[in-house]
Amino acid sequence: MTAGFDFQGATFDLESPTDRALIQFILSQALYGEATGVYCGKSLYAARSLEAARFYVRQARQELNHLELFADIFRTLEMEPVEAHWVVRVLSAHNNYYPLKVVMEHALGEGMVLDIFQDVLLQTLPDSDPRVPDIKKKLAVVCREEEEHVAWGEKETKRVLSEQPWLRHPFYGLLLLQLMLAPFIVRAFEARAAAHPVLRHVKGFLAHVEARVRLQGRKLGFVPEPEPSRAVRWLCMASGLLLLIRSQFARSKSRLEHIYLRELGFTR
Repeated sequence: MTAGFDFQGATFDLESPTDRALIQFILSQALYGEATGVYCGKSLYAARSLEAARFYVRQARQELNHLELFADIFRTLEMEPVEAHWVVRVLSAHNNYYPLKVVMEHALGEGMVLDIFQDVLLQTLPDSDPRVPDIKKKLAVVCREEEEHVAWGEKETKRVLSEQPWLRHPFYGLLLLQLMLAPFIVRAFEARAAAHPVLRHVKGFLAHVEARVRLQGRKLGFVPEPEPSRAVRWLCMASGLLLLIRSQFARSKSRLEHIYLRELGFTR
């Protein structure tokens, strides 16, 4: 991950009902994401190697732990979770088509989640509140493990693209669609952004996330540079949507029983 966004020392006020509602909203989205993250265990069935199987076992265990950690944070702050935003529900949806799973869920999706944890929560929760140091210790654990998940997604995305280079265009289109959806999450707060020490940085934070994600996509090999024409971008988004629709009919196929002898170092 690249250097984070600087909120310039701005923090929320945990005694303010307005700020508590904002933190409640942010934490609720995180809680929903961790709950759906547990479904990575479904990928065990399609794991292409023992390395992949070990990763998904470890990640499922970590996501379950994250779920409990965020529940503890809610209890510490004496808050109740609220329903997840529709954009978060869309972006957190599990996909059985393995190439989309690694790029959309691990590389891009968990990368954006890590931006929220590292750049927003760790910076803007006030250290002056006696409850916050313990909360930040829990968040630091989550961040370290989310970094592992992103690294896996990036590694697998590179491998998938080396085997199926035609996926570059739909992957780019899906990234563009993700970036188009992200601003909808913060539109409810725009009216009070100018007067709030944290919210006034929201537009800058979104621009930072977009720049980081585009750089991530370039490093992974599916975001072109320079940016193509509008017509090409629309074609890529259309191909991404078609791939997403097609992926809804994908069925996982078991792998390990076919490769376990080779993976364990035996030859026949």
